[in-house]
Amino acid sequence: MTKRSTTYSTYVQNEEPDLVQAQISKNTALVDQTLQGRSRNLLRRLFPPEEDRVIREHDVEQVRLGFEYRRKALQMAVETKLQAVEEMCNHILVTGKSEIRRERQEFFAEQRLQLQEAMNGCAERFNQEVERRLSGLARYSNAHLREREEERLLRSVDEFQDMLDRLAQGFMQIIEEGVSR
Repeated sequence: MTKRSTTYSTYVQNEEPDLVQAQISKNTALVDQTLQGRSRNLLRRLFPPEEDRVIREHDVEQVRLGFEYRRKALQMAVETKLQAVEEMCNHILVTGKSEIRRERQEFFAEQRLQLQEAMNGCAERFNQEVERRLSGLARYSNAHLREREEERLLRSVDEFQDMLDRLAQGFMQIIEEGVSR
């Protein structure tokens, strides 16, 4: 057996199913035996007959197919490794994103609580001042002046409450904003 045939034959035997291995071994041995017997004659080596050329062409085709098979096997192995790396990266991204989301939610919940407490404090002070002003309306002897002041105070209550609602909505819009490409 030649070195090339032995290497290819060994490779194919290791890679192919058992049923095919016996036939490949037998075929390879017959081809090598035939070629060795014919290649001893110098004249036949220089001017090979048609059968030798056909055998040589088939041998070359067999080697080419072996290389193609190995190339495809390597390509599949590389694609499998790439898929595994991609899945690992996706797993890392998912776990990292979930931790960031949890921290972000905790942060915004705390900020929302602080905002609510600050707004409640402002509303309490504002309401106390309006109550004091409304209770002091009795000191106005002019009815028209008293009515106008009461309307102004009630309008300022509505505006203040609307402003607090807009601030809370604005804060929620900031939280819901996303980042996109």
